[in-house]
Amino acid sequence: MGKRIAPGDKIPFFQYDTPYSAQNSFRALLEQNAPLVLVFMSNFGHPVTRTFVSRYSHSRHKLTGGGFAMVVRSYPEKLADNIGPNSLPYPLLCDAEGVLYDLLDIPSKTGFWRTCSLEAWRILKKARRRGYVMPAHQPQQMPLTLILDTDGTVLFCHYGSSLTDVPEDCGAMQSLLAELDLLPEEDEAEESAFESEEYEDGYPEADGGYYEEEDEDYDPDADDFADVPDDSDVREYNSPKLSHTMLLGLLDDPYQDD
Repeated sequence: MGKRIAPGDKIPFFQYDTPYSAQNSFRALLEQNAPLVLVFMSNFGHPVTRTFVSRYSHSRHKLTGGGFAMVVRSYPEKLADNIGPNSLPYPLLCDAEGVLYDLLDIPSKTGFWRTCSLEAWRILKKARRRGYVMPAHQPQQMPLTLILDTDGTVLFCHYGSSLTDVPEDCGAMQSLLAELDLLPEEDEAEESAFESEEYEDGYPEADGGYYEEEDEDYDPDADDFADVPDDSDVREYNSPKLSHTMLLGLLDDPYQDD
């Protein structure tokens, strides 16, 4: 078991798997996306996790001042048939073995009232109507939200006290970056424009275009991944598992600083 991380600490560079690629460089991910918001949640099949995967997908355009990635406790090969490189607008890191969860001492808790917020209760109640059965007395993986600099330095850290104690959507992440004064100058200017000017046809994109406001009929709790198999449906997967690639990266980083 590792220890809890705090602002100012550094996390090690490692290699990670996604449902669509193996042995990716976390160093490269940081270099391309810092400040990177990294959210750890339970396995992909958990209703709360799927709800936030969907929310972050629909609101990804609101996060313009940094990057975003999500970590789930699932095997990539079990999601590979349905989650391709264009399925999500952000990387989905798979850590079924809990290597990072142990390293960062992200806890699991038992007891419904120790893990469930009112929002989580509402999500689980809706999932039960669709046939989801939550095993009794099973430990629930708590979440963690990090904001990381290019070199892996922790700029912000929050260990969740409930299943839903994470940023509500990517708009909340953008606001958090603004509060921490981590937005680049152009994004700060755009934030001022949003506050001072209204747009009839939508809001400006980074490339000069516009995106429209979200459809009023959009259900933020809808399961956009209902066809993704759960842990019982595994196909052959010819790439190394995360338990191999990631452990190698943690114990013997091939990209150590000079």
